[in-house]
Formats: sequence, C-alpha cells, structure tokens
Amino acid sequence: MEYDILNSIDLKDPTIYKSFTDRYFSKRYILNVKGIENNDIMLMFHSNRVTLLCLAPSHFFFKKKDKYTLNFNTGKVDRLSNQVKGKGKKGGQALYPDSVICKVEWNDNTAFNIPCGMKGTLVEINENLVKNPELLREAPDSDGFIAIMLSSITITDATKNELLTCEEYLKIVNV
Repeated sequence: MEYDILNSIDLKDPTIYKSFTDRYFSKRYILNVKGIENNDIMLMFHSNRVTLLCLAPSHFFFKKKDKYTLNFNTGKVDRLSNQVKGKGKKGGQALYPDSVICKVEWNDNTAFNIPCGMKGTLVEINENLVKNPELLREAPDSDGFIAIMLSSITITDATKNELLTCEEYLKIVNV
C-alpha cells in the first residue's frame, strides 16, 4: 500500500506550521541597546552554538518607512571582508557585545549602528541582505537576519541566560 504524505498535510492553513527559525532557534532579546529607547536586537541561538543577529520586532527601525541602505564598513573594519576557513571557522573577525556589525543609513542622513550583542566570532554577513536590503524590514527573523556568529559553549550559555526570553520580551513589549 502506497502512502501519500502530502495528503496528510493541511495546506488550507499554512500558518499552523512553524518556520525554520521558530523550530530550530531559541530567541533572546536585548532591549534599549546603548540606552536608546526601542533600540532592540534579537539573538537567535541554535544548539550547535550558531547565533543569528536580527532586529527585534519592537525596534524603532520598523516604524520609519523611509528608504535606507546598509553599510557594513564600520570605520575600522569592513565586515564584508570577513574570511573564515575550515570546520572550526578559523580566521573570523572577533566580536564583543558592543562591536558594530553594520549601520543603517536613511536618505534623510540619519543613521544608527547595529551591535552584535555578544562575544564571539563573525562567521558571515547575510549575503542576501547585501543584495536586497529590504529583507531587513520584510523578513527580519528569517531571510533578513543580519549576521551569523559563533561563540564558545560557555559564552553562548552565559549570554542566553542574561537575555530576555520570548515570554519575558512579550510581557514587556507590546508589538
């Protein structure tokens, strides 16, 4: 007897299925980075120590609808020139919680920096975001993630424990 798996899936309501990031990453939040109201970032942790950097849904960026560009040259370092090699991802740029990953620049000459929020190593910048910056606004917690970072197990666990969980975040922020 042949079984068709597609018949077992309810395609009428695709919203009942979790996204890839919702299934495999735990979300943690840092609010009011550098003391700036609604300057909120989200770090998404995978069990293998890989961390995705994203803007939190409550970030002030989402309230301003103007055109913008992303600048990955932080003045001292060009994040796009990051080169990692091998299984251990050797050679990646060292990151500290205040390290700037990129700058969002609007056409009205205002801008803000996006810090990484944790100690680790930059694995890569999201190339899709470089080609299509609108992904930052359209899909901030999936295709619009900013960077992939890696840290030790100790640092990853300590960072996760210091940050707000999704439940705590939702209690504080009404998005």
